[in-house]
This record gives sequence, C-alpha cells and structure tokens, in this order.
Amino acid sequence: MMMGGLGLGVSCATEPQTMGVNYGQVANNLPSDADAVNLIKNLGAGRVKIYNTDAGTLKALANSGLEVVVGMSNDEIPSLATSAEVADQWIVTNVVAYIPATNITVILVGNELFADPTNSNIWPQLVPAIQNLQTSLTTHGLASSIKLSTACEFSILTNSYPPSAGVFNPEIAVPVLSPLLEFLDNTSSYLYINAYPYFAWVSDPSAIPLNYAVFSAPSTTVLTDGQFGYTNLLEAQLDAIYYAMEALGFKNVRIALSESGWPTAGGIGANISNAQAYNGNLVKYILSGQGTPKRPQVFVPTYVFALFNEDMKPGAPTEQHWGVLYPNGSAVYPFSLTTGLSSSSGSPDSSTNGSGELDPPGATSHYACGDRPSVLPLSFTFLGSMFNLRI
Repeated sequence: MMMGGLGLGVSCATEPQTMGVNYGQVANNLPSDADAVNLIKNLGAGRVKIYNTDAGTLKALANSGLEVVVGMSNDEIPSLATSAEVADQWIVTNVVAYIPATNITVILVGNELFADPTNSNIWPQLVPAIQNLQTSLTTHGLASSIKLSTACEFSILTNSYPPSAGVFNPEIAVPVLSPLLEFLDNTSSYLYINAYPYFAWVSDPSAIPLNYAVFSAPSTTVLTDGQFGYTNLLEAQLDAIYYAMEALGFKNVRIALSESGWPTAGGIGANISNAQAYNGNLVKYILSGQGTPKRPQVFVPTYVFALFNEDMKPGAPTEQHWGVLYPNGSAVYPFSLTTGLSSSSGSPDSSTNGSGELDPPGATSHYACGDRPSVLPLSFTFLGSMFNLRI
C-alpha cells in the first residue's frame, strides 16, 4: 500500500540512498569496462545507469556491488509491444543471462522518446512494450526485484512555471502518460526524468540567478509559489513534474532523476567551476534526503550525467564535455558521489562565456534556448516550451 500524499511507492526508510552515474560510451578513447567499473566505485557510486545491454559491460558489472539500470533504444519498442515472445526473449537474453551476479534493478524502455516528433508512431507502443516485459519478468520470478519505466525528457511538460501550473504535453498526457503512470503506480516504480537546470539558465542568464541554478544559495528563496518557496531551480523543475502527475490523478508516483549535470566547456557558463558547483551541490542536496517543497523528505534516486567526456557525441559543442572524468580516468575536477565537492568551495563562475573568455563589462546575454522548458524566477515571464535533445 502506497502512502498517500508523500508518493512513497517504495519505502524511503529501506531503499539505498546512494548516488548513481551515467556510464555513456559514445567515444573511441574510453578505458575498458573493467577499469570503468573500478572508476565508478572509486567515485562512491551505489548505482550506475547504462544505455544498452552490452554484454561486456554487464559482465564487468558482475559482483561489483552496484545497482544497475539498463536501457534500450527507442527503435526496440515496437517489436516488444507487438510480441510477448520477443519481449520474453529480450528478458532472457539481456537480464536472466546476467543475474544475480549483475544486480540489474531497473529496465528503462527507451530514452527521451517524446523529444522527437518523428517517433510519434512509437509513442502509443511504449506502455504495451512495458507490459509485455513485465509479463516476462513475472514469469521468471523477477517482477518484485526489477522495475520497469522509461526515461523522459523534461519537455514532456508544456508549462512548468510556476511549478503548481506544471502540465504535460496534451498530445501524450492522456493517451500515453496516463497509462504509463498507472503502470508505475501499480508496480511501485518511478517516472524517470532527465532534467538540466543548465539549459534553463543558459536560455537567459540575466534573468535566472546562477546561484539558483547551481544550488549555491540554499537560504535564498528565489521563487515563491503558493505555500512553497524555492531556493534552487532543480527542485522547482521536479515539483512541476509532481504537479503535472497530480493533474492526471496520480499523487503517489515518485520521480527518479535519470540524468542531470553541467558541462565544463563548449558554451556559455560551461566551465569547470560551475560544473563542480552544480554536481557537488546536487550530490549534497540529493543525499540530504530533504526532497522538494511539495514532496519533502522523499528521496529522489539520481544519476549524474556523466561519467566520462565522450568525444564522439554529436550535437552542440557542450555535448562532449559533461563528464566528471577524462577518458584516461583522471578527474575533470575534484568530485565525489558520497560527499559532493571534495576540495573546492564550489563557487559558481558567471564571468566566462564558456570558451574561457571574459564577457565584456556590463554585457547582458539573451541566448535562444534550444532546450527543454524551465521553471523560472517570477521576474521571467516568457513561458515558451523549448528543448534540445540530450541523449
């Protein structure tokens, strides 16, 4: 029985309250899987998320003590939706073959499926695919130990300001998200969200305080929404999702933060100082267990993006610079997944434009945000929905 109001699909008192990291591999210069697993453990991670079911990676994660989240491509969804046999074979091949040595705890069916309108034919197949996989997990006696969900982009919201006005895209709200949330509610699973305050901040850094974006002013309320005050942008984004779920009638589904981070190069405000401040403070915020103003003291399982800088990532220049480690295993900046910042004050740096050059004195910047909708301070009135696909 889930506890109404707090959304406790899984008891916060008994679940491991550890941080995770995304282990992406879109690069040609990464260490071996075995070495990568050791680096993940050295960071203090209790969880790791991968984007596929690569055999070498899953074998390297065996007996590591790490909880493992596996993913799949959006292209795999249709066949899983239309055939229970295909779904069962997927479970046998990609899960049963590796457990219990590899502690697979979550399967994410697709990644940011709704960000690409060309995938609209796949949208209605998401929940049937998840249901077929659930049937297979039940058959193999794994339904109680392995959860199913999908990783959603933050732009599934068409409005997120103020948080209490959070609402899902009407194209997917009732036909897709409602049955998805019903499944998550019934199975005590989470809605996984990729949320990046960086993209919200960079859309208009003169309107959104940098300290608000990187958790560096925890005693300063920037946004007041009814009875709740917000001191950091991420908790406002998360509450916007909670409100949107409640608008569909789901008050108990919990959120997991499947991706969040800050780039170190390639764009405005993308530098080591800001990245260390954001990721370090993110760790402290999540591990404090304080939750959000709307869902206080509800732990949010979180996966920092990302483990490595990945030199083959396409897209904007920032795409190759999200890692907390260089491919040779050295730290991009001092960082720990158990304590956050390890040897720096984590003070944010708004003085550079991301290329290392100082902004002209007195300059103000209004950068067109190609990213997801954001939760903004009261002074910011533009409510347009914007996104930039992050994979």
